Amino acid sequence: MGYALFNNLYCFIIDGRVLLILPILIVVMLAWLIYRLAFFRLEELPRWAAPALFLVKVLFGFALWAVYTFYYTDRVNSDIYKFYDDARYIHQSYSENKTAFIGLMTGSEDSSLNVYTGQMKNWERNFNKAVPFNENRFVIRLNALMMFVSGENIHVHTVLFCFLSFIGCLLLLKLFQHFLESGKKRWAPLMVLFPSFLFWTSGGLKESLIVLALGLLLYGFLLFRERKIVAGILFLLGIALLLITKYFLLICLLPAMAAYYLFVNRIDAKTAIFKYAGVIILTLIILQLIAPIGKGTNFARIISKKQKYAIGEAKYMKAGSYSEVPAVDSTIVSVVSKLPIGLWNTMMKPYAWQSKNPMMLLSAAENIFVLLLLTLAVLYRDRKITYDYNILLFMIISVVLYFSIIGIMTPVLGNLVRYKVVMMPLLIFVLLYVTDIDRLAIKSKR
Repeated sequence: MGYALFNNLYCFIIDGRVLLILPILIVVMLAWLIYRLAFFRLEELPRWAAPALFLVKVLFGFALWAVYTFYYTDRVNSDIYKFYDDARYIHQSYSENKTAFIGLMTGSEDSSLNVYTGQMKNWERNFNKAVPFNENRFVIRLNALMMFVSGENIHVHTVLFCFLSFIGCLLLLKLFQHFLESGKKRWAPLMVLFPSFLFWTSGGLKESLIVLALGLLLYGFLLFRERKIVAGILFLLGIALLLITKYFLLICLLPAMAAYYLFVNRIDAKTAIFKYAGVIILTLIILQLIAPIGKGTNFARIISKKQKYAIGEAKYMKAGSYSEVPAVDSTIVSVVSKLPIGLWNTMMKPYAWQSKNPMMLLSAAENIFVLLLLTLAVLYRDRKITYDYNILLFMIISVVLYFSIIGIMTPVLGNLVRYKVVMMPLLIFVLLYVTDIDRLAIKSKR
């Protein structure tokens, strides 16, 4: 393994075909625009904060590329290469057969396209038939479009994906700062600086697009009363992108979204608890009532199928970080009863002794760090402010539902870490929101 890694690095250094000039120029141009444009400014932070965040994401994006190039050398199953390599066939079709190119980009099922789709490894899903949207094709098509700019230089793709993810991060930070009191706003970047978040949401993975979708959706939805038309457009774009890339995350957000604008001006704890609890109970009743209508309306059955497909894929691929998950059947009671286990799995796993590589060990350390932050939030709760329990419960319910469901559907710990990072900023926001930073700072000086 060590010799192969050294040999790959050596080949990379001497291979003149790998050009870094274009991606570097694009990075410089984007960083300059971020520095100059007022849209990218963050409250209580210096002008260079946003471009610095973008550059950090680019560094982690190249780290992701290096890991999947020099460490995980199976290019066919490599998460960043499998979409990129398939996209090359679409890009190739543009010069050979523009009709075929249009068909591939628009979803035509013409048999004449088989000459291209037959060579792709990820155009068709192999396992996850429970998912109604094929996000693989969307990411492949996006890579194909990028190739008109990149000339099939994968480093340009890394930079562009980092920029898209950065936009999502920026919208989330602006949203968080809107709800944080003065003095806490400068701490907002901590919510997107967790190493695992930076690693998995930078570069050519679907998580980069999910962060963009999440930023668009939450910014547009939660700031609709203040931003009106602009917020509405961003919200619709976020819904469309999240439907394609991670529709299950959108489903997990729906109960909190349904409750948020009920009695929106009442931010006291009692009103917030009653309305969110009421919406969740009503959601469960509706899911139970519509389940007998058909397979597509049985939410519990969809969860059960996704779990079985995930287990089947993990065993077929002989995943090294496989971990048992509680089996669920096609009933709401079964799913709901297993949600606490799912929440535990997502919050606590991987355990330190389950970590078989540096990334897993880092995730285990982050889990401990989050528990420490949770403890500090409880011990140093901010008593000087009146909490907006509406936004507080919106974030908590969204995170808990998503974490609980992916915790029972994801038997591979490596995948679980990737899936959960997209919602980590919301969790850190909650902890920062309720923590008295001043008390904590005074205590640390003693």
